[in-house]
Amino acid sequence: MLRSLIRTRSQASSSVVTMSSITQRGNKRLLSETAGSHSRDNKILVLGGNGYVGSQICKEALRQGFSVSSLSRSGRSSLHDSWVEDVAWHQGDLLSPDSLKPALEGVTSVISCVGGFGSNSHMVKINGTANINAVKAAAEQGVKRFVYISAADFGVINYLIRGYFQGKRATEAEILDKFGNRGL
Repeated sequence: MLRSLIRTRSQASSSVVTMSSITQRGNKRLLSETAGSHSRDNKILVLGGNGYVGSQICKEALRQGFSVSSLSRSGRSSLHDSWVEDVAWHQGDLLSPDSLKPALEGVTSVISCVGGFGSNSHMVKINGTANINAVKAAAEQGVKRFVYISAADFGVINYLIRGYFQGKRATEAEILDKFGNRGL
């Protein structure tokens, strides 16, 4: 079984935890840290719930009794698993910040698993701009916690996927600014 690699980056009195891989065990730990108190009282919005990591987080959150919602451009899941019916799907686009507001109503925690590859500009847009829009919207709506599935930067392949890490770092900085120590 793979182990979750966690590295903490400190900035002043705040920290961001980055995960380079996630497992079922990691999902459980992430969700228990997100829960705070009782899972039934917490409504989680999973961004990227159609993706591999996001779908695993949705499934585990449902299993633990959380109220789970997710956002997609179509307003529905592209997956055909039975658990999908238990998620409240909202239509929206992270590149259009106003479209996030309805999905954030009543949400106590956001978990963003949004990321992507492509040209440097595309990677900055998806890993940076889209996630930064989500961070800002969540802060404006009074969401208590924002969890971001980022990536460990080992420096070896940065030049190949520079936009990927630029976007991730920019989002981490925005989380520190908007959520500080309440981010996790």
